[in-house]
This record gives sequence, structure tokens and C-alpha cells, in this order.
Amino acid sequence: MRAMILAAGYGTRLRPLTDRRPKCLMPVMNRPLLGLWLGRLAAWGVDRAVVNTHHLADQVQAYLRDHGPRGLEVAISHEPEILGTGGGPVAARGLLGPEPFLLVNADVLATAHIPALLETLGAEDAVAVLGLVDEPRFNTVALDQAGRVLGFKGQEGPTAPRWLTYSGLAALSPRLLDYLPASGHSTLVQGLVAALAAGETVLGQPLEGFWDDLGTPERLIMLHRRLAQDPPAGLRGLSPEGPLLLGPGGAPGKRGQGQGLRGVGRGRGGGAWGPAKRGGAFPRGQGGRRGDGGTGGAGRWFLCPEEHQGRSLCLSGTWRGSWRPGPWRHGPADGRTN
Repeated sequence: MRAMILAAGYGTRLRPLTDRRPKCLMPVMNRPLLGLWLGRLAAWGVDRAVVNTHHLADQVQAYLRDHGPRGLEVAISHEPEILGTGGGPVAARGLLGPEPFLLVNADVLATAHIPALLETLGAEDAVAVLGLVDEPRFNTVALDQAGRVLGFKGQEGPTAPRWLTYSGLAALSPRLLDYLPASGHSTLVQGLVAALAAGETVLGQPLEGFWDDLGTPERLIMLHRRLAQDPPAGLRGLSPEGPLLLGPGGAPGKRGQGQGLRGVGRGRGGGAWGPAKRGGAFPRGQGGRRGDGGTGGAGRWFLCPEEHQGRSLCLSGTWRGSWRPGPWRHGPADGRTN
């Protein structure tokens, strides 16, 4: 079983965060999205994952060199010019081989068992099975009652009893790639529309469980709030346990008293998250973060991913009795916020 992870994009809705770090390396409880997907693919028995790169490609390639899971071959398909969700798989066709494969957008988080999409693809002789979710903001895929895709919002014609959102997860037959341009930029939707016009079957399969596209800074921070307070099934292993989150190599300091969640990071640029006490400081440990003290019962919290190439990202907000998101800040590797 093979898979392709789309990791070349600019992540424009997450700017300015993605000016420094590609969206596929955005942290979810200090674990990059790309690493989470590689681990899941390996656990499902995928033997080769093709990852395309373009935006900040050196960071993605460095991560893949250092963090590839055992038992999973990772092949890089670099795009000097970004090729899109259709052109990317076409360019990687030789690496993907002649069999159906999974397609994963690296910038989504989901708990569904997506190899089930491949099973449906083989059973129905479809060119594609799209994993779908009900997200009213983006419900653009038209379906009939049998789950066949009729078209997409914005096209002329499709009227449908049901509209759902493409999750960024799919199973594709290599036959679909024949409906896309042989070179240059193209989108997956272009190939799907051409395949439908030729009479091919495209299916939509609702996904169970949690899904989020992490499209904006606010959604990313709200995800961490949920993971800290009420993690969904399938993601509980990412959540901290207890009121103190202690990263490897860290140690609580004398000034580490305070209310709510606190954390100590690891190494020179590592970090964890939590509020500082009133008038106090975030305990440093070995390279942990130092934060601002609050006033009047308020405080500040910080979420800091692991250091990557000398820089770390700190997300900061405010809390007053309960955790709620606030403005974001970048933090350099020395732990200061700016």
C-alpha cells in the first residue's frame, strides 16, 4: 500500500505563521502534522509514502531525513514550481507505482481509518473515493443518495440532495491521473470533473470521528484548547496528563508555582505550554519558556513547539479562570516573546 502526502502548499490562511514554518510542520501538542500522518500511515501498513515539497522545502526535507518512521520508505517529490493538488500526484506518478494509493493533505487532522477508502475503491471500480465530512463552511461536493459524486459547487448544473466537504483524504486510482494535464499546475477537482464527464465513477464516503482543517491561527489554537480539556477519541494520546506538563530534559523551578496548567520545555528551543502565575514567571527548566506575569487574577499562557532549525514558535494568549485563546506571537529560540 502506498500513499502521497501533499505538503508543498503555502498555508496562506495561516500567515504569518507559515512565513517561517510550512503548514505541514505546524505543531499539534508539539508534534508536527506531517509526523503524525507518517506515523499513522506506517501503522496502517503503508510501505511507501511520497511527500511533495515546495514552500520552505528545506525544512520539510530536513524533517523527513531526521524523523521518518521505521518500516516506512519516504520518497520526496520536489516541485521547483508548485504543481497543485492535481499536478503534484501526476509528477509523482512514477514514485507511486501502478496501484491505487491514498492521498492525504498534510494540513488536516483526522481520526478516521482512511485505508477503508481504498477498500471501497477496489470494490466499486471507481477512479476516486473522497473522504467527506459535514462542514457547512465548505460543503461543496454534490452527492446522490447512493453516495456517487455528481459534481462540485461552482459548476453549472449539479443539483443534489446532499452536499458535503472534501476532507483532504482520498483513495485514487492511477487512472484518474490520465484526466489531468501531463505537466504543470492542476487541481484534483479538474481531474475529477473530467473523469465524471467521461462517465467514470467517483464516490464520496463520509468519515467518522474527528476532523479539522486547522486553516487559521484561531482554529489551531482552539484545537489545542480542546486537546487539553476534552480530547476526542483517537487523539487522547496527544494530550497532557495532570496539571503539570513536563517536557523531556526540563525541571520545575522554584518560581513554578501558579494556577492552571504550567509547563517546562526541553533543550535550547523546546517548550511546553501553560500560564504563568500572577506576577511570576514561567519555569525555565533546560531552555523552557519564561512568560509574563498577569495581573488581577489573569495570566498568560504559551504554547511552544519543539525547536526547528534554530527557531521556535510561541503562541500566546490570556486566561482568567478558564483558558481562552488570545493573540499569537512568534518567539525566537532563546525563549523570549516578541
